[in-house]
Amino acid sequence: MSALARLLTLAAMALAVTGLVRLFGGGDEHGARLASRAAQGAGADPVLQMANAWMGEIGYAPSYAALNPYAEASAETASSAFDPADDYWGLPRSEGHETVAAYCAACHSLQIVMAQRQSREGWDYLLTWMVDKQGMAAPAPEMRDEMLVYLTREFGPGGN
Repeated sequence: MSALARLLTLAAMALAVTGLVRLFGGGDEHGARLASRAAQGAGADPVLQMANAWMGEIGYAPSYAALNPYAEASAETASSAFDPADDYWGLPRSEGHETVAAYCAACHSLQIVMAQRQSREGWDYLLTWMVDKQGMAAPAPEMRDEMLVYLTREFGPGGN
């Protein structure tokens, strides 16, 4: 690929990221409307709670390396069965997967979740840490229990 094509690709990516930051950064009228809607119904809707907990910055830039057309695929990545059309990034489908996906993928890749092997106590500690230190919206007690059951079953110390 020529230097000009690379420059144009990088410029297009920068414009896309800038647009997303402006859209969700709250600095314009649309962002203010989103924030206002989130504040109105934050008590009942967990998605709105997550929106309210967002601190306005994208804090996981390294995960965007997957969008870099010049990055070399590792042997592990090249041989994976990852399907980019999968809405849940390979998260095992069983009771609780949608709740885990909604809360976890709001801030980071589901690959981070799937790489962990924790006991129920370990997952409980991580959820508490995410809420207290990382700004994750606190799930309702029944949703938290559903998440803990799922995470322990699918990503417990014994592994699946």
